Amino acid sequence: MVRQRRAGSWAEGGEPPYSGEVRDGDYRASLRNQPPAMAGLRKGKRCAANRAGRAGASAPPSWLGTALMWAFIAALFVMTGVVRIGNFRAWWEMVETLKGGGPRAVRRHPSPPVSTLPLFQGVHRERLFWGTYRPHLYLGIRARVPESLLGGLMWVQRKEGRYHLRHTCQDGDGLQKYGWLRHDGSKFGRQQLIDGNLHLATYFLKHHGHGSGYGGDWAVRIVATENGTPTTTASGDEDMVTKKKTVSLLFYFTDESGKSFDISAGERGSTSPAKSAGKGLLAVGKWGEVGTWQLHVRGKKGAADESYVGLKALHVHNLTEVVWGTLVENSKLSGKVNLPNSVSKRSNLVVYQITAEFPLKLDIIFISNVVGDERSTAGRVDGLSGAQLSAKLADEEAAFDKRFDDTFELHGKGVKDAEAEVAKAALSNLLGGMGFFYGQSKIAAPGQEHGGGTQDHLLYWPASLYTAVPSRPMFPRGFLWDEGFHQLLIGKWDRNISMDAMASWLDLMNVDGWIPREQILGEEARMKVPAEFVLQHTSNANPPTLFLPIQELAKQLASSDTLAAEEGEREAVRTFLKRSFPRLQSWFHWFNTSQIGQLPGSYFWHGRDANTNSELNPKTLMSGLDDYPRASHPGNEERHLDLRCWMALAADSLAVIAKMVGERHEHYEATAAWLSDINLLNSLHLDLESGRYYDYGNHSDKVYLQPREYVDARTGYFHRSFERVVLKAPGPALVPHFGYVSLFPLLIKLLPPNSDNLRQQLQLLRDETLLWTKFGLRSLATTSSLYNKRNTEHDAPYWRGPVWINVNYLALSALKHYASVEGHSKQEAQRLYAELRENVIRNVVQRYQESGYLWENYDHMRSGKGKGAHPFTGWTSLIVLIMAETF
Repeated sequence: MVRQRRAGSWAEGGEPPYSGEVRDGDYRASLRNQPPAMAGLRKGKRCAANRAGRAGASAPPSWLGTALMWAFIAALFVMTGVVRIGNFRAWWEMVETLKGGGPRAVRRHPSPPVSTLPLFQGVHRERLFWGTYRPHLYLGIRARVPESLLGGLMWVQRKEGRYHLRHTCQDGDGLQKYGWLRHDGSKFGRQQLIDGNLHLATYFLKHHGHGSGYGGDWAVRIVATENGTPTTTASGDEDMVTKKKTVSLLFYFTDESGKSFDISAGERGSTSPAKSAGKGLLAVGKWGEVGTWQLHVRGKKGAADESYVGLKALHVHNLTEVVWGTLVENSKLSGKVNLPNSVSKRSNLVVYQITAEFPLKLDIIFISNVVGDERSTAGRVDGLSGAQLSAKLADEEAAFDKRFDDTFELHGKGVKDAEAEVAKAALSNLLGGMGFFYGQSKIAAPGQEHGGGTQDHLLYWPASLYTAVPSRPMFPRGFLWDEGFHQLLIGKWDRNISMDAMASWLDLMNVDGWIPREQILGEEARMKVPAEFVLQHTSNANPPTLFLPIQELAKQLASSDTLAAEEGEREAVRTFLKRSFPRLQSWFHWFNTSQIGQLPGSYFWHGRDANTNSELNPKTLMSGLDDYPRASHPGNEERHLDLRCWMALAADSLAVIAKMVGERHEHYEATAAWLSDINLLNSLHLDLESGRYYDYGNHSDKVYLQPREYVDARTGYFHRSFERVVLKAPGPALVPHFGYVSLFPLLIKLLPPNSDNLRQQLQLLRDETLLWTKFGLRSLATTSSLYNKRNTEHDAPYWRGPVWINVNYLALSALKHYASVEGHSKQEAQRLYAELRENVIRNVVQRYQESGYLWENYDHMRSGKGKGAHPFTGWTSLIVLIMAETF
């Protein structure tokens, strides 16, 4: 039986130690549960976010103008029926819209954007201008601007007697392996791809030399071998003895804006752009900051079948279909799978194809700011092809390896060479998978009237996002709670890249402090997302994990050693934190007005479906833990332990940051202390009988999925589905599912070092009937009634057993913390830390060596094998920090 501890004075209905007013504009907020941080807003005091919002505000209109405006609004209210139905929400939205800001959901935050800081301009912006910023492709190049020039690799593969065109990362392609083995996040990368008997190595290199335009020049090298060991050196120069079989590679280049450019073959009448003028010139154009550009092809000597096409592409999200359709149509005429050697008028897409015997090496060179004589340009092309490119690639690989060793010092942590190679691949895949996206999010807005008709969504303002992605084939877009974990590792490698990405996310905040949790910007991103996940809901949160890397930045700033290299570096971090602070405040206050529970100090994830009859336990997608079991019957009485702990972390982070940037910090310190109070925490979430922490809500354990068979009266077809059946009425209680959520007071380090609570949690942690396995901590205890259970007939268990690396990272971070501070459990924490770290490293490395991939999660029962999306080098790449013991 689960028994709840009797609530203390606050939980019994008393007030928290501070109360406060709601900040201006938070008309939706409840006053019943204001944490201490809100106290700073009393008696005319305002947070930095409100001060920023008022900066530069225009003077109020004259009394006559004001009267006319309100008269007009009143007339509209009468005509639209708002007054008659008494719809205050509609009234408020109409006022805000008529004032010129549009609906609140799609109004920008008033503070200055973080990404416009000078530290993200100048040299930094140019350094990161070009990159492999199209992570959904096996190889895709673009600039970090809207409507960029785009480059990409395709190849033709024959499988089971049928031809296939590879382009976008797809699980269905069945590649045995692909991913970056080296990537520094800015100018160099080496990737390996194995597709049946075809072994590809792709290289990317940027170079800013004499005469280069903005962003510099760049080169792509593609090396194809067959039935042999794939290229593993820095240059891809080795020879291989193979049978005389062929490979067909395609490289395309297009202007996303639709602007046309000159294709060399079309101008000169040559049969091949690669032979045009004898110099391999493929295309010439002029574009924005880079000026006049040229694209050259160098590589294969001797017998090769080359073809090309120039097309007017209306869109870029369907390039696979466009190119494949062109190949198919031409094959009907030529009998070959090749391009038609033709150029359409006003072409903005050129595709070059080469079919040749193995081994094949191809260099694609982009030259910017082409001015002056041809000899100068030819010299720049030579410098990025052939032997000179090989030398540059070898130098960059050596530089990467040295920097990696200096940054993470794995050999001093007992990490073997083979394990270090996995760590390099993990970091490289995370950095090589960073993307640049531009577009407008779709925001759910039921009942909103626009243009005389009801729409199901509003459009966010056009925005860009620079972000890492969890998985190139499955999740090649930005996810808010994933990104906090991503930036823990990226920040260790390149602090400026990390701050730039976090600035990009914070700039997506609306006026209320809400950030869409899943970023689906542009058609290329949207085509990978099921329709039901496209709309973002302004009531739905996501764990504020960005506070993890941001708090780390603040601690580095406070340390005299970490940023001691240059005062300029310290000032850059301070400037970033100061500019970010108003938005972080708003984010924190949004949680405190939208996700609060009924009791002081309690929170719950809003947005669970209380009416579903198809889910065994209604999902909590907004928590990031999806199907982790919560109260069986969602309602406002719920108390979610993980969210409460995230809020304690956020309050503590704001207190630290406020000190660093000269803002008031006392109220955030008070809030952090209040949310960290062990007695209040225990009163809301601790089961005294078992010593376990749980959620609270209206719950029944007697809930099952039961098959239902019926005949559709309209069609006459027989159907079988599963519906939820409740065999025992729910009641208010702690929810007796022990798992990751139960660990959060430990994970966020809220338990006092000398407390019995810590000792109990460490005992529970090591219990093999609960969460402990030789592969890491499983997500749900074997004793749970929903352990390893499907949530619907189609949804396999997700957070109901498998081992997830992000939570294991948090557990290791907590164990290392408690092993380093004085307390009764210090030695036990050290023992568990060493054992858990060894288990996690061993399993992740072994599965990578077996499969060629890092995985979304890992089997928790017998094998430890990878499961789910792969490659998954989002938070699974935290294995690097686990090896480095950097927490």
